[in-house]
Amino acid sequence: MTDPHKIYTLSTSNADDLGYRGQKAVAEAAEGNDYRIVGGHMVRLLLHVYPTTNAIARSTVDADTAIGSLEIAAPMAQNFLAQNFTKKGGNLFYQDIAPEQRVEINLLAPRTGPAPGIRPQTVPGVGQIDTLPELDYIFHYDPLIVDVEVDLYNGEKLSYQTRIPNLEETLVLKAFAWKERVMGKDLADLHTLLEIREAHPEAPWRLNEPHLIGFRKDTVRVLQPLVKELSKKLTPFPVPDTVDKRRCAALISKHCTPE
Repeated sequence: MTDPHKIYTLSTSNADDLGYRGQKAVAEAAEGNDYRIVGGHMVRLLLHVYPTTNAIARSTVDADTAIGSLEIAAPMAQNFLAQNFTKKGGNLFYQDIAPEQRVEINLLAPRTGPAPGIRPQTVPGVGQIDTLPELDYIFHYDPLIVDVEVDLYNGEKLSYQTRIPNLEETLVLKAFAWKERVMGKDLADLHTLLEIREAHPEAPWRLNEPHLIGFRKDTVRVLQPLVKELSKKLTPFPVPDTVDKRRCAALISKHCTPE
């Protein structure tokens, strides 16, 4: 495992504050157990580790967290409750810190087997936790460890250490999210990740190698149709203003097409 990456950032909104508080709460609840911050915060943190001016960070509130196995769901749930979070269902924990300001944490877990998509699994004493097969893939690789120092929008300071997937594993997760939801936020995140790849060729990357298998092969299959669709004047899905369609298509062709 590599040495921690150290980042310093400024929160620019109350919504950002909630996200950083959620990350810190996850780090404390994990108590050394394996996890990864996923979702929008994963992409934002990765952009701090691999900065590029061609990418625009997307704001998000809830701290989606993938745990290494279902076995640690119960102790993490107890630790969230000890931090004065409230549990809703099996995988959502929230804490109201001010009117209309809620820290939210969603727990997700890996799953093996051929069935795609989200499948809930029951954890005794916790409830149902959503599981995804692509999360099993990312736990086969070491995380990026990130030491975060942040000045919150309200003037407070936070320091914590967190874990995220590396660049390629992050793109795999976002490609599968795009396949399932076809949402603009996932396309925006894909564009950001491709800009990071363009600016940082030193980051581990194999999606343009020949003879891909498994999740890498599936990821390329998900992304290849976007090359044609993003090259059209009108797309069959909404495209965020932050996404340059033709550039995004070109980056997919360059970095996600087997040689």
